[in-house]
Amino acid sequence: MTKNINQKLIIFLAFLLLSFFLRFWTLFVSVLDKDESIYILGADSLLNGNLPYIEIWDNKPPGIFILFSLTMLILGKSIVSIRILSIIATTFTSYFLYSIGVIIDKKQGEKIGLLAGALYAIFSLHNDGAAANAEILFAPLVTGAFLLLFQNRKLSNIKVFWIGLILGIGMQIKYLVVMDVLGLILLGSLFWKEEGRRKKEEAESRKEKINLQNNFQTIDIFKNLSFSLFKFYIILGTGLILPAVIIAVIYQFSGYFDEYIYATLTANSKYVAMLNFSWSDLLSRLRKQVLGNILLWLCLFWSPVYLFVFARGKLKQERNLIYLFVWLSCAFLAVLLSKRFYNHYFLQLLPPLCLISSYVIIKSVHLPQPKYQDNNLYEEAKKTKKTVRFDSRRFYIDFPSALPKILLFLVLIYPFTQAGYNKLSKNLEFIYYRYIKKIDTWDDREALIAKYLQQRIRSTDYIYVVNYEPIIYYLVPTKIPTKYAFSSHLTAMSQILPTDALQELDKIMAKNPSYILLAEKDNISPEYRNHLNQYLEKNTF
Repeated sequence: MTKNINQKLIIFLAFLLLSFFLRFWTLFVSVLDKDESIYILGADSLLNGNLPYIEIWDNKPPGIFILFSLTMLILGKSIVSIRILSIIATTFTSYFLYSIGVIIDKKQGEKIGLLAGALYAIFSLHNDGAAANAEILFAPLVTGAFLLLFQNRKLSNIKVFWIGLILGIGMQIKYLVVMDVLGLILLGSLFWKEEGRRKKEEAESRKEKINLQNNFQTIDIFKNLSFSLFKFYIILGTGLILPAVIIAVIYQFSGYFDEYIYATLTANSKYVAMLNFSWSDLLSRLRKQVLGNILLWLCLFWSPVYLFVFARGKLKQERNLIYLFVWLSCAFLAVLLSKRFYNHYFLQLLPPLCLISSYVIIKSVHLPQPKYQDNNLYEEAKKTKKTVRFDSRRFYIDFPSALPKILLFLVLIYPFTQAGYNKLSKNLEFIYYRYIKKIDTWDDREALIAKYLQQRIRSTDYIYVVNYEPIIYYLVPTKIPTKYAFSSHLTAMSQILPTDALQELDKIMAKNPSYILLAEKDNISPEYRNHLNQYLEKNTF
């Protein structure tokens, strides 16, 4: 028991060190993603006593602002704290994937889990995953819930409630977690039916039972099965909605319930309706995903070959792979529902994709050897010798047997060495320039801009970031002229706002901002650009 706990602790610490090594360079950069910046601003506002959406507005659920604020409260109000949060989240996700891998295969589960966790640590840096995006933060909750499901397929009521509660918290980070919930419900239903079939088989195999009694027992089993499945849905749903109910009650008693409903439901429905589904855009993004994460997608394409060719006739033994496909399919539906296909949306696919990839890699390497090899071994075993001598001239490697392991090594060496080399060189660069050369803003343009503004502005002044990084508001100790600090909301997505964007610009300019940051990007609507130009031409600020 103690040995098992020590092994798990060592594996967890190994994933922690791997994530820290791969993400060490992120501790030195002010901006990795705009979404992360607005989460930091919202968390800072929450720590100052303001509920989300009141002083800093966004259309994300409140859970991510709560999580960021708790992190900053414990680790300190800094961007570094948020990057540590992403390291911790990645570590737990990798460890939970390892634990699922151990469960889904009795023989090779340890190897499957270790490889799945390592793949997640590496590939989670792709698709804008270096930042503390929502997909990185809800991943440990989702994988933790699936781990509880796989651990004991005949779940107790309290475990079902905890699974629902964990996923309910995940939904308060991003609502598209509901598709992972769908995957878990489907698997939970399958597990319950499997348990019912098992009980039926046990009942039928009992001796000295009359046929009438067996029939009644079978009927009772299916009645109990239907009732247990219904109870599973009820208990899971209770845990699932509990976080949302608590948050809604807080907003109701605070007098901001309408603002909460608009930001989280109305604005998001408008956001989804703004864009039509585009198959060409989806195929273009999928092509980019395949080329950027080629190892994982090649394994995904190989998995049907493994399942229907090499594991033909063993589908019952390989049903866990099919279960992983159910999870992946539901996660992919979440990407489709977004209709935008941003890079970080594909991070939701990563946990089941890493498990599928590691499963087919390890199981393909350990395919049964041809029968003639077994016969040769049998013949060799029959030959008895009184003395055993080692003759180096006769020492050889069984190349056919070693070939799968050699191929595995060649397949995996590239992503691991590439990730290691890239991050090692990046880490060394930051250490050299930040600590040896003492250039505190090296490779950090936003920190350089903030340093310039800090010397020229007072805390009572305003600055306005039109279409640049909103993290400037956090880095410069000054006042924010609008609650819509995420610049795209005003300049390009004003349809989802509860106010008119041009009227909001009038309010901003009435505050006479000392500095206006305008990037050379064509990401401003013509109406907003013209209205802003009128102020700039008058030079009344």
